[in-house]
Amino acid sequence: MMITMTRYLALCVALLCVGVFAASVSAQSNDTTAPEIENVVIATTTGTSVTITWETDEDADSAVNFSLTPDYGVVRVPVPERTAHSITLDSLEQGRTYYFRVISADENGNQAISADYKFQTDTAPSSGDQAGEGEGLAGDPSAVPALNPPPTSEKILELIEEITDPKELKEIVNEVIKAIEGITEDLTIVGPPTVIPETTSAIVKWTTDREATSEVRFSPSRGFDGTTFEFSQSSTAGPTTDHEIRLIGLEPYTEYSFMVRSTDEYNITGESRVFTFLTKASLPNIRNLRVLKVEENAATLAWDTTVPAKALIEFQDLTTGAQNSVGRPTLATSHQMRLADLTLGTRYVAFVIAENSGGDRVRSQPIQFITVRDIAPPFISNVTNESTIFPGGESRIQTIIEWATDEPAACLMTYQEGVAGGTDPTTREKETKEYNTRHVEVIIDFAPATVYQFWLDCEDEAGNTVTSENFVLFTPIQEKNIIDLIIENFQSTFGWVSNIGG
Repeated sequence: MMITMTRYLALCVALLCVGVFAASVSAQSNDTTAPEIENVVIATTTGTSVTITWETDEDADSAVNFSLTPDYGVVRVPVPERTAHSITLDSLEQGRTYYFRVISADENGNQAISADYKFQTDTAPSSGDQAGEGEGLAGDPSAVPALNPPPTSEKILELIEEITDPKELKEIVNEVIKAIEGITEDLTIVGPPTVIPETTSAIVKWTTDREATSEVRFSPSRGFDGTTFEFSQSSTAGPTTDHEIRLIGLEPYTEYSFMVRSTDEYNITGESRVFTFLTKASLPNIRNLRVLKVEENAATLAWDTTVPAKALIEFQDLTTGAQNSVGRPTLATSHQMRLADLTLGTRYVAFVIAENSGGDRVRSQPIQFITVRDIAPPFISNVTNESTIFPGGESRIQTIIEWATDEPAACLMTYQEGVAGGTDPTTREKETKEYNTRHVEVIIDFAPATVYQFWLDCEDEAGNTVTSENFVLFTPIQEKNIIDLIIENFQSTFGWVSNIGG
């Protein structure tokens, strides 16, 4: 086969620019019962054929969709009896870019489809296609035999330097540009990116089919419109095929939307679709762990956490070895929990476990206590009162009094009018004793614009009693409506108004 020196040099340069890439990625089907496709590899390629191999995690059939355009054809091995797959595509055109994806389905019809890939068939002719006998440099100084493999780039540059005809140089440039365009038409981001999230950062990794820059665009998913990203971070390490960027300044336990973007030296850009990841929640620190109260068959523990967390106490009877636990699923930073059904005169060891909103747990140092007979009365705290007046022909006052005790207790409230004890006290009796730590009384017998004093008597389950100090409250004044105000004004000005309606 005879070719001109110019065509030969252009072909050589083009051959140096055109390469076949192999990729190995995992693709996940939306159907979780479908086979998982792994290790998709372009095993061998010639000018007219290519062999593609891949693996599945269960027996499945084998299929390859392929075409010169993304509208695929199909080659299929329909028997679902293998996990290692290989299909050879024949009768392909030399030097052409083909698109493909692999497909496998198990015996139940669950189908998995890989990501999209592409390959390029060889452009160099085989040894049987070299120039015929008698042809070559001697027969035609302007022709040279086709070489396989092509010469080095240094040799090609030496040959180009010998050309002085501008038209031939321009022809070489045009051929090289065509070859470059053939491999840079698309920049492929192979498979989905990998994300390793931390509390306030995340590492994003991805692969491209050729060297390119690295950029990640991202935004918190809340408020993200699907197109405009709030932040962007790029790598200064230079072009690469294996990309890695560490995103910093993220919010804990927050979902982010992101896409990766790479641009090669010819300014061809490839972008992924939008993905999401969730940063880890901040780990709680357990502080100020203490035993608030020990009773003959119970103990109350209290502690704080640096971030909202769920509470769990694991405790063990050191005499019998019996273990138990008690927990609370609500998130809080201040915690108090009572361990019940304990044995009198027994040593216990307890551990507090705090779990953040992301499910991460931390464990406290052990704390020990011995159950003893309860001789301490309950402690009364957080006493509040609030009165509301309801307008109408006859004033009505509603007063709500609330308080707390550090252990379950049954409480009674006693009140009397005035601060000097001018009336007999009234006690709000209970039909049955109820032992609680939160207490409330609602009173509707108070008069407006009146001072009252009240006190509380509480008794715990061990019979220990306590009486609170005296508290004072003042009920609100009845406000007059506009009609009453007008009539009073007339009465003070014209005495005859009092005779109206007489």
